[in-house]
Parts: sequence; structure tokens; C-alpha cells
Amino acid sequence: MARTRHRRETPAQALSRKKGKRPPYQRVLIVCEGSKTEPIYFEDIRKQNRVPSAHIRVIPSDGTQPRQVVDFAEETFLKTREYELVYVVFDRDDHTTYANAINRALALDGKLRNDERKPVRFIPVPSVPCFELWLLLHYVDIHAFRHRAEIINLLGTYISGYEKGMRNVYATTEPLLSQAVQRAQRLVSKFAPLPGTDPYTRVHEVVELLRSIRPLGR
Repeated sequence: MARTRHRRETPAQALSRKKGKRPPYQRVLIVCEGSKTEPIYFEDIRKQNRVPSAHIRVIPSDGTQPRQVVDFAEETFLKTREYELVYVVFDRDDHTTYANAINRALALDGKLRNDERKPVRFIPVPSVPCFELWLLLHYVDIHAFRHRAEIINLLGTYISGYEKGMRNVYATTEPLLSQAVQRAQRLVSKFAPLPGTDPYTRVHEVVELLRSIRPLGR
């Protein structure tokens, strides 16, 4: 009987077999300045959509300065290069490296390449003055700058007992999501993230992306 000849597997095929099948959507890394509030919020969206954490990874930075968040995100990406999108989420507050972080993130955008040798989006997601502005937009329209403490206090009148790291904030605010997105979009069209003296947030862009992802079988 004639022996069947087998084609030799290429290195690329072997790597693909070892790594498993590529997900049918963009792989996303989200690095947050906050260690609890933002990661919990984004993780709740991921879990609701039943997207594996291996493909949508949400992690806190090892530093709280905006530039540290950007540097940590770059270092984390370079360890595996297994993402198409990298978001860096940080606040304006009184941080001294806020502008530097935005400029560094924009400099990295499209310059890094992932494990498929494709350019990677590296996107800054600043909030002025803080992440809670995004949450507050679910309830009230904001047109002028307010200090962080004022934003958090006002938010507490709508979300009883609100505090940093609070659970179920996404579930609480989701019914009002569409108007929050519209309000955030108006701020983006009216103001700029620099110098950081006007109300501003791009958190809605991350939220809309995460909500749009539907894994196989759904």
C-alpha cells in the first residue's frame, strides 16, 4: 500500500494551532488609573456580554499618575502583543502628567504592532475632572467645569451612598445610558481634553465598543 504523504506544517500554522483560534472581534486591553471604580464598571459590561476575559482585559495601572498609566499599558501590551486596541483611562484631577500622558498615548497610536503584525490603536480616554463625570451625565447635563469633590457629591444625590469602588454602578446607570452618551458626545464636540479646564470625557467610546461585542454563539 502506498504511504500517504503529509504536508509539513509551517511555523505560522504551528503557532496558530498552539495559540488557539483568534476571536471574531477586536481584542481589547483597558488600563485604568483607578484600582476599583473603573475596572469594576468595565468588567460588569464585559460579564454582561459574556465576553472572555482573555480577549477583553481590564486591569488597574501600577501607578496613579496619567503618564504612569500610559507607560504601564505600553509595557503590558509589549509582553504579549495580543491586542488590536489599547485604551488608557485616567482623570484630569490635579495630575501634573495629564497633558504628557495624552501626548504620549497619541504618539503611540498606530506605531505599535501586535502579534499579527498589524498596527495597534492606542487611545487615551481622559475625563475632566474625573471618571464620575461620565456617571453624572446619566442624570444631568453638565456644561461648565466642576471640581472633583462637587461632581462626586452631586452624583451621590442620584446614586444613594455612592463611593469609589461601589458595586453594580453599571447596572444602576444602564437604563439612562443613551442620554449619557449624547451628553458626552456634545462635550467632546464642544471642548478639548487639553488643557483640561472644561468638562470632558471619552468613557462613552469604550462603553459603546464593549457593548457592541458579541462572541460566537450569540
